[in-house]
Amino acid sequence: MRLISVNTIKEGDVVARDIIGYDGGVLLRHSSQFKNAFRQKLLERNICEVYIEDELSKGISSQDIISPKVRLQINKDIKTEFNKLRDNLEINVAGISKITEMLISELAKEHIVCDILDLKMNDDYTYQHCIGVAILTTIICKKMKITPDHTQKVVMGALLHDIGKIIIPKNILNKSDKLTPEEYELLKTHVEIGYKIVQENGALSPITKLAILCHHEREDGSGYPLGKGTELHIGTKIVAACDVFHALLSNRPYRAALSVKEVIMFAQMEKLNVPIRQTIESILAFYPVGSIVLLNNGDVGIVEKNFAQDVTRPLVKVVCSIKTNQKLNYRINLQDELGLHVLEKMTDIPILN
Repeated sequence: MRLISVNTIKEGDVVARDIIGYDGGVLLRHSSQFKNAFRQKLLERNICEVYIEDELSKGISSQDIISPKVRLQINKDIKTEFNKLRDNLEINVAGISKITEMLISELAKEHIVCDILDLKMNDDYTYQHCIGVAILTTIICKKMKITPDHTQKVVMGALLHDIGKIIIPKNILNKSDKLTPEEYELLKTHVEIGYKIVQENGALSPITKLAILCHHEREDGSGYPLGKGTELHIGTKIVAACDVFHALLSNRPYRAALSVKEVIMFAQMEKLNVPIRQTIESILAFYPVGSIVLLNNGDVGIVEKNFAQDVTRPLVKVVCSIKTNQKLNYRINLQDELGLHVLEKMTDIPILN
């Protein structure tokens, strides 16, 4: 299978994996043929890339870090809990704990490499973001050897970090233009609103509550609402960093999602905890399995596998050369061939004469 943009997929291309909507329904089944009429419907559901199957990519498959069944259940459960919260402004701790345990169990495997698609839920931004931040937080807690008890409390904080936004008007949350100073000040209150919702809940850990209140704090004291700096709890620093990375990786009303290279560049300008930021950088695959990439020697290939030891240097199945205009068929492991590297991700394989 190979991963291509919804904008470049062609009539008749064979879909390689089921495309699932946020409600659990199958929008397109694997092995079905794509029709141009589907394009706009996918884009409206925030589905910008799909896997297709063809002879060039035969044998290449992407492994989910969370099984589709569990992912769907998590998405359904978090929506249920947020709807309850919206109705009565109370947290169902048992429900959030169940989701947290499912995430931690699914992500217990060693040497995880996180593709961007692992962080996308095909849903509106609130749910996509909360789950995406929780996925990243779970992986980083494991990589940084945070104790299981603390991990559970920090991941709960990640799932709930933006609950205060249920009070913020949607026209501000979804505004495509730059916020006015007044609108930005109102948006910032979501951390204090969220904290007030959980403040008196004795079933929630102070670690969870701090993640909700302080996930916009920065190491130099430049964040909000308290202007705290390096004295922040490690769990809060993890959620803060994962929040920044996931936001940059996501489509927003005012901009398209950034590439991993761009995300890392922008994140380095934020005053985040450096070891945490570097740990996140180390697990984000620059080029998801199935991506079409151009190498510095002019060869074009499909990413077959990513490696935890260096996410910038995948195993690539080379299919053609743009320099010689020839078809090729060989594999190259960039972990071993240090003279070669990926120049860029491409939207599709070039058409040869």
